Amino acid sequence: MKENDKMSNDYSEAVEQDSEQHFRNLLKKTKRKSMLRNIIISVLSAMVVIVGLLIADKMLLSRSAKQALTDLYHYQLISSPNVLLGESQSLDSVLGGTAIYRTYKVIEGVPLPWAEVKVHYNVFGEYGQFVGGYSPLNVKDPDMEKLNMARPYNVMNGQRELLFFHPEVHYPDLLNELNKLDQIDSGKKVEMAISLDHAYTANEIRDMLPSGVHARWFWVDTYTPEYIKFMNGPPALPLISPNVYGYAAYADREDTWENDEGKFIEYIKEGLKLNGNYDWEYTQIFNQLRGGKKEPAKDDVRSIGVVVTGSPEALRALQGKKYVRAAVLGAIAENY
Repeated sequence: MKENDKMSNDYSEAVEQDSEQHFRNLLKKTKRKSMLRNIIISVLSAMVVIVGLLIADKMLLSRSAKQALTDLYHYQLISSPNVLLGESQSLDSVLGGTAIYRTYKVIEGVPLPWAEVKVHYNVFGEYGQFVGGYSPLNVKDPDMEKLNMARPYNVMNGQRELLFFHPEVHYPDLLNELNKLDQIDSGKKVEMAISLDHAYTANEIRDMLPSGVHARWFWVDTYTPEYIKFMNGPPALPLISPNVYGYAAYADREDTWENDEGKFIEYIKEGLKLNGNYDWEYTQIFNQLRGGKKEPAKDDVRSIGVVVTGSPEALRALQGKKYVRAAVLGAIAENY
């Protein structure tokens, strides 16, 4: 009997040990499955989060890029004499990106590449041009000595930058380069900045220009009395883009629809709605034009200069015109 009891106890202990081992193995297997399941869930969750973040990053960058280009596009419409906007490109990275757009001029049907502007933007809606921005190449020129400055040239193509002389500023000298037209080949196309003796309407300017001299951009008087006092120096220097504001002579690139003073006001109002990087400039111009009124009217907009193009022969007809206070050569293009 004792032996049977002993065998029964040994058997029971063996069964218990086997059951306990089986339970341990089952527990380990369950833990492994649970751990594997948790890892898979974590990986899938991380992938979903990463994909979501990438999509959100792309959407936010796309919106910022659009805001940056829209803001810069509108400002170029009023601050770049005779400069047209070309194609734009954007390159996104993580949390930020770079947008590039190119500008050009058209001189009597001949296009000239003009500038390449780079803008940085990020997912927070912040954007701005690269530090340093665009600045012309300044070269010593005997004709500029009395003005105490060098001649500014475009860094992309070596063409002259336009200069403007305000009618209420007293300069040490005035440039009149109409006499240089005789030195330019008759087959070339010429751009000039004509600074006027006082303010005119766009139609008045169009009517008084000689045949063959084509208005391309009107320089609007947007300067406060305080700023004019500041410009009177010393030193009293001519103005260069982007410190001159105005509007293109035509609304389309086929020169079909003429712009007028109302278009300039429209540009300023559209710029104010953007609440962008140039809001201060738009506000200053808007307030100066309207005076004490709620908003400016067409009669409040007057031009004190005009960018013109034509052949050297056609532009020579401007010599001796009383309304020409200064005339500065700009870009020169060839037909072929």
